[in-house]
Amino acid sequence: MPIGITRTITSDLVYASPFRGKVEHFAQIKIDVSALTNSQVDTAGNLKPGTVLTLAGLAPTLAGDKVGVLHKPVKVHTNNTTLAGVTDDVSAGFGVIGILNRDVMEDNLERALTAAEIAALDGAGSRLVLLLT
Repeated sequence: MPIGITRTITSDLVYASPFRGKVEHFAQIKIDVSALTNSQVDTAGNLKPGTVLTLAGLAPTLAGDKVGVLHKPVKVHTNNTTLAGVTDDVSAGFGVIGILNRDVMEDNLERALTAAEIAALDGAGSRLVLLLT
């Protein structure tokens, strides 16, 4: 009997996990899709692995923000050009404890991490360790 492969995302892009090792600790975060940018969402409408969001589902702004990091793509919309008009929120599991590879995160996001993202990841109470490679 032949083995079939089912495609689970609609994008042609393949992403590496930003986590090093097994990810066992997740928080279910309700994502405010209208607040996302096209650097966080690919052209097929998938939220990119390595996206850093607060537990409230928004981009971090302060060093003390409690954050999680997405480890696999999650479909949030049909594309990344009309995000501001989306009224439905989406929930996804974000890793809140683990070791992260900054290079992989930045490759997936196609940009450097912001100062606010780095500060939140390195901030007091964070259980995420950001490695350079």
